[in-house]
Amino acid sequence: MNKTKKRGIVALVVLAIVAAWAGISYATNTPPFKKPKGTIAAADLCPSFGTSQEAADILNRILPYAVSYRIPREGGTPRSSSPTDLHHLSSCTVSGDGRQLLVARTEMGAWGSEQSWREEVLGNTDGRRPTAFDAGRWAFTTTPEILRVGAVYSACLPYGDTGLSTYIRLSDPAPADRLDDLRRLAEIAAEQAHKDARCTIPADTPRK
Repeated sequence: MNKTKKRGIVALVVLAIVAAWAGISYATNTPPFKKPKGTIAAADLCPSFGTSQEAADILNRILPYAVSYRIPREGGTPRSSSPTDLHHLSSCTVSGDGRQLLVARTEMGAWGSEQSWREEVLGNTDGRRPTAFDAGRWAFTTTPEILRVGAVYSACLPYGDTGLSTYIRLSDPAPADRLDDLRRLAEIAAEQAHKDARCTIPADTPRK
């Protein structure tokens, strides 16, 4: 076999390998053909976030890579207009590429102390090592090393000192430098819940 024919065969083999690699890369969504990250617009948000462009921007920063995101219809039972109605529940999820990435949940209730509220939220979210921040009456995020939960308790109604417990739970820990984003997202959800639940006292009202 002459050198020219050998070079032609080698070139064909290399082309076949490159074509196969490119096909696999495209099919499995890996570099260099990885598809761009999906985006969430304010119009896509569930009612828990209202139509906040700020919330949409935070979600686009804080959520892990996915080709597309999906926000199903929000669940729960909103509080009625009756002044004695002490029930309000909302639950919003964000999924990406078929996997749940975030839950935003608000529940109306009465907690006797910050500790009892915090322990309940941590139990519901498998959170660890809470660190307080300034929002509502009480608020915390889990430690930046395991940054998955941001929660805000807001005063709401005078009956039995009834308030709103709002939390954001990420399925995957966010980078430590997204701490402020997670806190702000929890604040936005808590502020929206305070409006939706027709609260009659300020969110940051201290216990008497």
